[in-house]
Amino acid sequence: MTARAPTTISAARLQTFAQALLASAGLHEPGASLVAQSLVWADLRGSPGHGVARIPQYIAWLASGDMNGRAQPRPVLSLPALTVVEGDRCAGALGMRIAAEQGIAAARQAGASLVLLRETTHTGALGFHAAHVASAGMFAMAMAASAPLMAYHGASVAGVSTAPLSMACPGLVEPIVFDMASGAIAFGKLMQARAAGRPLEPGWAIDAMGNPTTDAHQATTPLPLGGPKGSGLALMAEIACSLLTNHPILAPALLASPAVHRHTQNAWMLVIDIAQVLDPSMFQAQLAELAQAIHNLPASSEGPPRLPGERGYAEARERGVSGIALTAATATALGEIASQAGIRVPWA
Repeated sequence: MTARAPTTISAARLQTFAQALLASAGLHEPGASLVAQSLVWADLRGSPGHGVARIPQYIAWLASGDMNGRAQPRPVLSLPALTVVEGDRCAGALGMRIAAEQGIAAARQAGASLVLLRETTHTGALGFHAAHVASAGMFAMAMAASAPLMAYHGASVAGVSTAPLSMACPGLVEPIVFDMASGAIAFGKLMQARAAGRPLEPGWAIDAMGNPTTDAHQATTPLPLGGPKGSGLALMAEIACSLLTNHPILAPALLASPAVHRHTQNAWMLVIDIAQVLDPSMFQAQLAELAQAIHNLPASSEGPPRLPGERGYAEARERGVSGIALTAATATALGEIASQAGIRVPWA
């Protein structure tokens, strides 16, 4: 049997379609538009694990109540350099945008600001939110914490989240965006490999019995990046994002029955106003010198050397012209949701 070809669609049409699907499932504005933007941002940059393939999961969370489509995240603590935002189980993109705007405003006053985001849902591509802050001329660092998805070093089962980390700053043309997970493979990429039937690299994941595997269908749990380094980073993310917001995730999930688990996340974001530290033109000059020094390094077999985010921007420009290719499984799943909601499928 010949595999069905991918469905190609422009980013603008895909974003409009995604927004309509989410709104029809009960995600109120501005949540639907922000989530759609973040998902398509990831698809454009070649990260489909955080792209529109997530929409069926989002809609399931809206139906179960794990995601509150009517949530209105709001600050519950506002200090000069520290804000706590209550998410009320909002869509992660909505909560993170409010956290980012709070951080930007507070950093303009205090020079730097830390925002803790409590009880949200799937954060998505963390770089999307860090890049938003960088576009305002500021430096951003963000982390997120979620349920146990990744093995803790020395354990044969999931004990910590994959705890994404992103840092971003204004670039010479586009923001420099570093984005990583604490796992050897992000859980979204594991899901994509499973759907595509692609094998995993050795050392990326274990199966239900705790044995290493390269079979994406047998893999249940990503391994931490760098062993104790990755799992230690994920544990500290839980402390910083969850314990400091009085909304623990890992301990209740590990100690309680699986039947009572509920999808939830927390996050934090640090924002530094560069203009209050040094003249932005001097920062740009120093950044240009640093970028040139990196680009001038001799290339290896994996080269050439690039700055964080450069690969993603190149792919986004290419897909901006050629369109985003959705796998047959993703196109079918979205088409079925659209049919049930009475929404026209843009590629039909």
